Amino acid sequence: MSTSKKREDLSPKIKAALDKAIQRVIAEEKARNGYLIISDNKGNIKKVAAKDL
Repeated sequence: MSTSKKREDLSPKIKAALDKAIQRVIAEEKARNGYLIISDNKGNIKKVAAKDL
């Protein structure tokens, strides 16, 4: 199996793990009534209440 084939197989798994981790962080901050710092598509940085996500 070539190296590029292994990378292709691994990439969706990494994305799924990152999405799961992000959801877990949001859930923890919601439980604490906390805030998260996020950026929009234009690169603007905003402080948003976790309950709004």
